[in-house]
Amino acid sequence: MVIAVVAASGAFARPQRPTAELRGAGAFRAGLAKVGLSAEQREKIRGILVAERPRLEALRGERSTSKAALDASLQGPDPDPTAVGSALLRTRADRQALRAERTKVREQTLSVLTPEQRATLAGYLAGARASRRGDRG
Repeated sequence: MVIAVVAASGAFARPQRPTAELRGAGAFRAGLAKVGLSAEQREKIRGILVAERPRLEALRGERSTSKAALDASLQGPDPDPTAVGSALLRTRADRQALRAERTKVREQTLSVLTPEQRATLAGYLAGARASRRGDRG
């Protein structure tokens, strides 16, 4: 009887992971929705995203290709260390290029916001980070 009550109460349930809204770009988009963008600001941000989409998609494709090459270089009983190292370096370079492009898009987006909106967004993102960490600090 006691076991059934404890099991039903969820005492052994895993902690919930933050929703996608609170991770990465999802948190940034959710935060933008909360800052009260004007129609003009929304259009400017949409223009930034539309202009940068082809470059981001190309970088994602390159990253995917380099990850597949790394996986392929690791297959087999005796992987070539030079091929593995080269593939790993390419994967790292692709990840850094994608990160730099996303940072550029974020900075362009932030330039559209007023100082008050940037402060509101920063507060929202700080709360999302704290939630992701489970309020560990």
